[in-house]
Amino acid sequence: MAKEQFLRGRRLTGPMKTLAALALLLLTMAPAQAQTTNLTGKWNGTMTRTAPDGRSQTIEFMFDLTQKEKVLTGTGGPNAERQWAILKGGAVDGSAVKFQVQQPDGPLRTFTLTVVEGRLQGEMLAEFNGQSFTTKVDAGRAK
Repeated sequence: MAKEQFLRGRRLTGPMKTLAALALLLLTMAPAQAQTTNLTGKWNGTMTRTAPDGRSQTIEFMFDLTQKEKVLTGTGGPNAERQWAILKGGAVDGSAVKFQVQQPDGPLRTFTLTVVEGRLQGEMLAEFNGQSFTTKVDAGRAK
């Protein structure tokens, strides 16, 4: 009991105070840093689908994004000539990014991505006529 009271009443001194202050500062900055990523601009990347037999197929894809706070708008498609509008509800929450693109006469594509070291990475779920498949997505800012 006396030891517990001693530890509870003990004050931080010198280096321990500095370490505690630094830890607190880092913890409060991490969420703010995640919120400062602005995705506005052109992005180029790939979508890779692996079939049940193990074969994989990779196609190029691009996004032209506009971010205003947590709202994401813009377009996505296989090239500059074939871009489809991001449907209402595109969102950015910290490093999490989610939006949908409806391909005319084709699948609804739902992108669930994360900003990882300045890249958009994650999955795309395509749904059409009761069928669905997923692909891995990896995109970087266009140069």
